Amino acid sequence: MKSRSTILSLVVVLILSACSPRVKTQPAPDLVTVQLKWIHQAQFAGFYMALEKGFYADENLQVTLLPGGVGVDIVDEVVSGRADFGIVGAEYLILNRGAGKPVKAIATTFRNNPFVLVTMPDSGITDPYDFPGHSANIGAIDGLIQFEALLYKLDIDINQIEILPYSYNLDDFYNGSIDITPAFSAGSLIEIREQHPDVNVIWPIDYGIHLYSDTIFSTDNLIEDNSDLVLRFLRATLKGHQYAIDHPEEAVEIALKFAQNPDPTIQRQMLDASIPLIYTGEDEIGWMKKDVWQGMYNILDQQGLINRSFDLNEVYTTKFLEEIYRGAP
Repeated sequence: MKSRSTILSLVVVLILSACSPRVKTQPAPDLVTVQLKWIHQAQFAGFYMALEKGFYADENLQVTLLPGGVGVDIVDEVVSGRADFGIVGAEYLILNRGAGKPVKAIATTFRNNPFVLVTMPDSGITDPYDFPGHSANIGAIDGLIQFEALLYKLDIDINQIEILPYSYNLDDFYNGSIDITPAFSAGSLIEIREQHPDVNVIWPIDYGIHLYSDTIFSTDNLIEDNSDLVLRFLRATLKGHQYAIDHPEEAVEIALKFAQNPDPTIQRQMLDASIPLIYTGEDEIGWMKKDVWQGMYNILDQQGLINRSFDLNEVYTTKFLEEIYRGAP
C-alpha cells in the first residue's frame, strides 16, 4: 500500500503538470525552390535579403535560390516541379500560357522593363526614327518582341533596317560594324558605359511599349492547392525587395555573397539601376495592372505569337498582392 506522503506527492506532480504551459513545437519549415531568371547578381538582391535577413524563416520557409543562365528553361523548371517558383519576363508567361502550360504570375518585381537600345554618341541615331538605313543585332525573343512592337507603333518599316545575328561580344558595336545594339539597363548597359559613357540610350517604354520584366510565377496547382505557402513566400519576398531598396549598401554586401561577378562597384551599379525598375513611384512593389497585361497580350497577338486566345485571368492573379497590401480576405 502506498503511503499517504507518496500519494500526496503524486497529486502535487499531477497538479503542477496540468498547470504548466505546454510547449508548442514549431512545424518543420516548408521547402521552397526558386529558379532565378539569370546568374546570381544584385538584380536579385531582394531575394537574397529575404533569405539572409530571415524574412523567409519568419514565414517558416526554407528557400533555395537556383541561378539561371544560358540553356536554363525557367518555365520548364517550374512546370516540371523541379522549382516551385520562377522569375521570367511576363511575355514568356503569356506565350507559354497560350501553348497550354499552367503558369500564372503572382507579382512583378521589375515593373519597368530594363530593355534598351544603344547607339554610339557620334552615330546620329538618337531616336527610333533614325533607325532606317542602319543595322541592329536584335537577338532573343524578348528583345525582338519589343523592337518590332516599337517599330510597329511608330510606323517604321523593319525592312529598312539590317537585322544581324545577336552576340554577347560587343566588339562589333564598338568598332561600328553594328549601329544599334540591345542592352539591359541593370546589366550589359553598365559594361557599355564603362567603355563609352556618352552612348545614346533609347527606352521603348518611353514610346509606350510596356512589358513587365522580372515576374514571379508558379503553377496553377501550387497556387490553388497551397495558397498559404504562396502568400507567405510572396510576403517575405516583397519585404526583401523593400529592405534592399531601403538599405542599398547592406544589400550589395549580401548580394556579393552570391554574385558570380565579385566586383562590388558593378554590383552596386546593378542595384542602383534595378531600384527604379522595382519601385516606380506608382503603386506598391510587385503590383500588376490589367491594362499592362492586356497591352502585352495585344503586342504578342499582333505579332502572331499566341497559339490560342485565352482570358488574361488565366495568366496572372493579384489576389496575393491584394491580401498583402490591402488586407483583402
